Amino acid sequence: MGGRVALRRKHKRAGEPLTVLVVEPRAGDLERTRVVLSEADFRVVPVTRFDAAGPLFEAIRPDAVVLAAQAPDFAAVSVARRLRQMGRGAVPLLYLVDTGDSEAYRHCLDKGLCVDMVPRTGSGEELVLRLRAHLRLKAAVRRAMLPEDSGAAALHDPLTGLYNRTFLLELIAMETRRTERFGGSFSVVAGALDDFHALRKENGRSLAERMIVYSAVVFGQTVREADVVARVGEEEFAVLLPGTPAEGVPDVMTRVRERFALARLQVEGRVLRPSLALGAVSYPDVVGSPVQLLSSALQSLRRARDERRGVGVGLTV
Repeated sequence: MGGRVALRRKHKRAGEPLTVLVVEPRAGDLERTRVVLSEADFRVVPVTRFDAAGPLFEAIRPDAVVLAAQAPDFAAVSVARRLRQMGRGAVPLLYLVDTGDSEAYRHCLDKGLCVDMVPRTGSGEELVLRLRAHLRLKAAVRRAMLPEDSGAAALHDPLTGLYNRTFLLELIAMETRRTERFGGSFSVVAGALDDFHALRKENGRSLAERMIVYSAVVFGQTVREADVVARVGEEEFAVLLPGTPAEGVPDVMTRVRERFALARLQVEGRVLRPSLALGAVSYPDVVGSPVQLLSSALQSLRRARDERRGVGVGLTV
C-alpha cells in the first residue's frame, strides 16, 4: 500500500464520501474491490496485511470495514474482534468469503462478530448494496440516539438494557429485505418466563424485576455475537438469528434451555430457578410483516407455555 493515509477529520462534512477500510490479502481481489467501491463513491483505504488493519483503523476511523475471510487460520475473525472493540461495536464489519467455502461461511457466522457476508467474486453490486444498507441503519441509530431528536423512539429497554420491541422490528424488516433480495433465511426465537405474574404477585415487583434482569443476562450469554436479543413484553424476550434456517433453530433452543436449567438467582436466602417457554418462526417458511413474524413467534411460545402449565419459577429457601 503506497502513500500516507491522511487522518480523518473529527466531523465529516456534508457530501464527503464515506470511508471503507478493505483488508484483502489477495492483491488482485483487493484491486477489484477497491475499484468497485470507488466507482460507488466510497473512499477506499486498501491493505493486504491483517496486522496493519488495527493501526489504520485507529488513524482513519472508517465508516465501515470489509475483511476477506478464509480457512484455515481465519485471520480476519481475530482482526474483526479487535476492530469491533476499537470501534465500540458502532462500525459495520462485513466479510468477503469465497463462493462455496461453507467452512468459512459457518465460522464467520458463528464466531466472526459480523452479521453479513458477501461473495469474493462477482460484479460487486451485492457488496455495494449491503454496505449501503448497513450504513443507512448506522445513520438511523445515530439519529435515534440524539437527545434533541425527541421524535425518535428509544432503542433500549430501560430495565434490562436490551434492545426494545420497536428497534427489533426495524432489524427484522431489514433482514427481511436482505433475504428477499439475496436469498437465504433467518429466524426469530421468542422466550417467556413461566408463571411470572404469580411470582410478582407473591414476592413483589422488585424481586420480579430482578428476575427479568437476570434472565436478560442469561439470554445475552447464550446467543452468538451476531444475534440480537430484545425485550418485547413484560416477561417476554425475542432473539433475531440472522442467516439461521428453521433446521438450525432446535440447536439454539436447546442451548437456551440448557443454560436456563443451570441458572440460579439468589435473593434473601432463597434461590429462584427460572423456567422458560420457547417458540420460534423462520423466514421464508413463514412470510409476513415484521410485526406478524414477531407475533407468530410469540404465539408459538404461548402454545408451548400452555402445554407446560404447572411448571414455573421455583423458590427454594
